[in-house]
Amino acid sequence: MKKFILLLLVILTSVNLNAQTPTWVCLNVSVESEGQEKFIESLDNLMESFDDFPYTVTLFETQFGNSDVNFSHQLCFLGESAEDFAQWGVGGNPPTVEGVVFFNTFQDFVEVEQIVLGQPIIFDPSNLESDFQAVFAINVTDVQKFGSAFGKMMNSIDFDEGSFELHDAVLGAEEGVTHYWVVRANNLADFLEGRSEFINSGAAGQFGVDASGSFEFVFGFGSRTIKNYN
Repeated sequence: MKKFILLLLVILTSVNLNAQTPTWVCLNVSVESEGQEKFIESLDNLMESFDDFPYTVTLFETQFGNSDVNFSHQLCFLGESAEDFAQWGVGGNPPTVEGVVFFNTFQDFVEVEQIVLGQPIIFDPSNLESDFQAVFAINVTDVQKFGSAFGKMMNSIDFDEGSFELHDAVLGAEEGVTHYWVVRANNLADFLEGRSEFINSGAAGQFGVDASGSFEFVFGFGSRTIKNYN
């Protein structure tokens, strides 16, 4: 699947910023330990070579995960609209020198495990500046009931640290995964503190009652933000 990294090199001049719905693509990748420094350096150089890039690009490093999480990093591209991805994967100008170096580094040290297309339902792009995120893959079986319970929960909480997000898994997700519930915080300690506050506030218990039978957790993982280019 390494050939999919060509997507990074052929869309640089072919995308417009003029539609409605934010959209993202995340590449779940395994980076060999001896190549991680070179990979990040080549990504830095690639992103710095662009005068105008239509995506916010974020690199995450996986810190916690069960046996379903078989990737070491996520490389995510957020567009302001679905239209930003209209030419995703369609050839454009030849790659730059920085692009060639990045591609070669990718070929040497990186394996793509999965590519997921999604769209935010509840999301604030400024949250990408957070250092830690917990991602819970869920299977929603009753969208109306779950959506009502989630909206009620969001209206009932007011935390200074951290944020909740909900994303629709459009294509490429694991079997049984329909949505991602994402919790972001400044760091792991703030995440744990916010988790305790959420549970003790009673909001978690009420959500469990309101959403009962409408969804199930599939798996989860935690990661820290390595790079954020916007």
